[in-house]
Amino acid sequence: MTGLYPVLGKYFKNETELAHAGCMSRTRLWECLNGRKDFTRAEKKAISAGIAMRLMDTEPIDYGELNIAMQAWKGKFDEMYRRKDNRNV
Repeated sequence: MTGLYPVLGKYFKNETELAHAGCMSRTRLWECLNGRKDFTRAEKKAISAGIAMRLMDTEPIDYGELNIAMQAWKGKFDEMYRRKDNRNV
């Protein structure tokens, strides 16, 4: 993934998978990833929940990453997943 949320590529194989997790079209996802639009609260919660479910389905569970997903779900999505500067992650 590219754009403002490159770290999301760590959890989803491609943009179609991420769009599905966020209950949105690929076009809408692309607009959000590139900063043209913002994710809605519901989209952020859906993506965070999708990440948490993926993490809980792996062995061993990475509780640090799971905690980040839980914080994102509780309203800190941008703080947890949005790129913080101009560097590529």
